[in-house]
Amino acid sequence: MNKLLSLRQHLIGAVPELKDNPEKLLTFVNDGTVKFHRGQHLSHQYQVDAQVVVTDYAGELDTLMIPLLQWLSHYQPDLEPDEAVRLEAEILSNHAWDLALTVRLTERVVALVDCETGNITSEHRMPEYPIEACPATEWQLYIKAPGDDAPAMASEWESPNG
Repeated sequence: MNKLLSLRQHLIGAVPELKDNPEKLLTFVNDGTVKFHRGQHLSHQYQVDAQVVVTDYAGELDTLMIPLLQWLSHYQPDLEPDEAVRLEAEILSNHAWDLALTVRLTERVVALVDCETGNITSEHRMPEYPIEACPATEWQLYIKAPGDDAPAMASEWESPNG
């Protein structure tokens, strides 16, 4: 799944705790289907519930969630907003938790069959849906916690398409 690998790379690049400790990011496909049409046509689509697990996380939830939502808006904008991300957490201590985020990803594969040569060419399509109203490619996330006088920079990264 190219999309899951892309999401993983984006989160490692955007979340400071994952930049320093990429082994804290685990990714799984819990449930999935392959949609195809009968016959010689071999193009198909993967549809999976991908789980992104961050272990022993001590950062702000927004530091993880905002880059995730940004990536989804570029590569999976057709998700139902109320169902796009499911969240589970286990509180480990006053400073750390295990966090599991589940997102539905789809990935099209175009498979061209050449019956004369016996060749099949497979191409994974990962269309990008740029947000044209906001052309920035470098991002900084500032978070203002309750009781803080001013927002503090929590993370910086490049756009998913950067």
